[in-house]
Amino acid sequence: MRLHALTLRDFRGVKDRTVRLPALGTTVVVGDNEVGKSSLVEAFALIFDLPDDSKSTRIRDIQPVGQDVGPEVTAELTLGGRELTYTKRWLKNRATELTIVDSDGRRTSWTGREAHNEAERLFHEHVDRVLWQTLMVSQGQSLVLPTPADAEPLITAVTAESGTPIDGASMPLVSAVEHEYLRYWTPRGRPTGDFARSEKAVAAAELTAAQALKAMEEVQQDIRRAERLALDLEDVTARGTDHLRSVEELRERKKATDEILLRRDSVRARAETARARLENHTRTRVERERLLDEVERFTKADSELTERRTDAETVARTAAETVHAAEAALAEVVELKDARRTDVQEAERRVAELMDRAELDRLLGQQAELVDVRARIATAGTILDRIKVDDAKVAALEDAHAAVVEARAALAAGVPEVSVRRLGAEPVKLSGTGLDVTAGALPSELGFDESAEVLVSGELVVGVPGQVEVTVRAGGEAATLRSRVDEAVRREKDLLKKAGVKDVAAARELLRKADTAAAELNEARRTERSLTAGGDPGERIAVLTARLGTDEPEEAADKQAAVEGVPGQMSLFEEFASPLDTLFEGFEPPAAEPGDLAGAQAFLEEARAGLAEAERLLGDAEFAAAQARKAADEDRSEAQNARARSEIAAERLAAAADALESARGVLDDDAVALAETEATAEVEAVLEELTAVQEQADAAGADQVAGELADALAVAERLQGERDTLRDALRTTEGRLEQSGRDGLATRRDVAELELAAVRAEHESLRRRAEAARRVYETLSRHRAEAQTKYSEPLQSRIESLGRSVYGPSFRVWLDDDLAVSERELDGTRLPVEALSTGAQEQLAIITRLAISHLVSTGEGSVPVIFDDALGWSDKARLRDMGALLGRAGDHGQIIILTCMPDRYEYVPRATFIKLDA
Repeated sequence: MRLHALTLRDFRGVKDRTVRLPALGTTVVVGDNEVGKSSLVEAFALIFDLPDDSKSTRIRDIQPVGQDVGPEVTAELTLGGRELTYTKRWLKNRATELTIVDSDGRRTSWTGREAHNEAERLFHEHVDRVLWQTLMVSQGQSLVLPTPADAEPLITAVTAESGTPIDGASMPLVSAVEHEYLRYWTPRGRPTGDFARSEKAVAAAELTAAQALKAMEEVQQDIRRAERLALDLEDVTARGTDHLRSVEELRERKKATDEILLRRDSVRARAETARARLENHTRTRVERERLLDEVERFTKADSELTERRTDAETVARTAAETVHAAEAALAEVVELKDARRTDVQEAERRVAELMDRAELDRLLGQQAELVDVRARIATAGTILDRIKVDDAKVAALEDAHAAVVEARAALAAGVPEVSVRRLGAEPVKLSGTGLDVTAGALPSELGFDESAEVLVSGELVVGVPGQVEVTVRAGGEAATLRSRVDEAVRREKDLLKKAGVKDVAAARELLRKADTAAAELNEARRTERSLTAGGDPGERIAVLTARLGTDEPEEAADKQAAVEGVPGQMSLFEEFASPLDTLFEGFEPPAAEPGDLAGAQAFLEEARAGLAEAERLLGDAEFAAAQARKAADEDRSEAQNARARSEIAAERLAAAADALESARGVLDDDAVALAETEATAEVEAVLEELTAVQEQADAAGADQVAGELADALAVAERLQGERDTLRDALRTTEGRLEQSGRDGLATRRDVAELELAAVRAEHESLRRRAEAARRVYETLSRHRAEAQTKYSEPLQSRIESLGRSVYGPSFRVWLDDDLAVSERELDGTRLPVEALSTGAQEQLAIITRLAISHLVSTGEGSVPVIFDDALGWSDKARLRDMGALLGRAGDHGQIIILTCMPDRYEYVPRATFIKLDA
């Protein structure tokens, strides 16, 4: 399967987007968070899983919130050698369309449920579910190592590569055993078919027999229940008759006690009336005592408040005199402050004029420095224009030089190295082609005790004239190695020629000079911006000149020397000579006149000190006046409060005296006490009578008779209910016994037991055959598992081959029975997978999936490899190696990477980057 394009409309946060994917190679889909990268994988799964009329929550979740639209997905893919265009829209205006183009160009279309069924059939026919789930890594699952033992395309691939049968037995035998096993058992080992139906028949027969036996037992229970109910009914009837007689006796007792209770209620009513009368007379006495107390208390308070009022008014008059004196002193200090402020304003005007003159001198110097900085900018720009070397060219030169070194190292390792040394007097002649000499050029003849080491990639002839001639020829691989060296050297020379340098070191030095010039240019431009941050100095010079009423000096800026010590002032240009360096030599800044400004500032400080002293005195006077006003306000407020409290106290005293006189007009003090005494005697007499009546009621038990009668009536009602219940239950049981006699339950029990015996015999026969089939199947499966270790070798070799390109030649892995990586060895250290670091586990999971994809890439069952947000735990070096591996893996299949961090995949060669915008 190859995925060519995906189109999403109204899918979660995606309005309308089409992503086209190359059928072969590595594709990196880049987008920010929540831009819809993971939605691509989710949409591809939904279009094959759910029909357009599905009510699944997975469909409701993809509909944009608050929008009445139908999510739509269109997938273009190749499946089983045919091109499919599959469109599906859910919820709103539901639709399903499928178009298939065969290899011969014939086009077929389906719509609706038929389109869904046909697409689902083709997907299940050509895509192995286990392989698809293994090679599709969703977000957050990059650490999970695959267990692809059940992936049929992978098993087929490793079987074909290893040449080992899958099961270790003939396929007809395997099919026959599996067919026989599946007659009785499901793949998970549960009964099925005739065997399962036989088990259900046995269970049904046992249930029928048990029900018949239970029915017979229920008849026996009904007989015993009827006998017990008859006895219980007779007993309850007798107890109910006895209890009714006691109820009549209680009714007679209640009639006799009702008269006593009526007399007690009458006495209680008179007692309540007497008690209420006593409470009224007591309240009257308490109120009279309260009025007498208030008159006495208010008389005393009125005297005290009158005295306080007199004292407060005296203090208020004294405070008013103090405020008048403080305000007079404050007016004198305000006049002094105004005089001091006039002196300060005159001094400030003089200082401002002198400071403007000093600012004018500074701006003239700044304008000269600005001319110098702009000259430096022009010089740096000229230098940068001459240098044509940049980082990319230097990196290309370094890569080319490294390629030359690697090619020469490969040549040294792959061709013979011949060492020739002259020991005797006879001359030794050297000649040949394709020769590399360790030191210098190859001499045509060796001197006495002279030697030469030669790498032979072509042919070397060593001869002693008239005695011996030795010819050394390299193998066929040497020519390839030599051509690689020549190609690498040629490429390096071409790059050096384009850069205009003699070697990589010269290019680096030239790049360093360019960096230096760029740094100086940036520093000069920063200085220029700082000098012009407040505007053009010339405009400020003109403003100050006009303000001071003087003529602007001609060419003042040109007569100011460059400022010393300015950061970046030609500090980095010593190695680049420029005629502009002496442009401003010989100029001197004008001499300053510090005496006038210093004297003016000293006078200003003295004036400000005098003003500050006047302000301090003013503050003290204002504070004293404020304090006097505050004290006067407080004293005046206190006098007003004292006057108000005194008046309120007099009013309360008058009101209390009036209330006391009004109360005495109704009833004098002695009459109040006499009325309370008479009411107390009346209450005591009524309470004695009530006590006597209560004792008589207690002796007769009048209060308990009503409760005892109610309890007895309740018991009688309960006994009547029990009798009715027992009578109904007895009638029901007797009716059930009559019906059981007519149904023939004994015959039904015998028939059920006979049927159970027959069904059990048939089931036992099936059980023996099923157990035999299971034993044969398990034995054959065990042998297949042993053979599985033989065909895991191709996958293991492919994982190790890919892993060594990342970890080096010491990398090894071991697989378990599910073809999952269980252990890893690196540099002689062997560790289980779970003991590896998080980054190593993620890298191993990616390598395993790429190895699986490589094995199945040539078959019809191949599927794309999809990584959603992987390589999040890898360091810089590992990212470089894994990027190269992902690039090579794209040569054999379709690799799709979804990420919000494109920097992780910048080392993937020949990758196609697709940017998703929000």
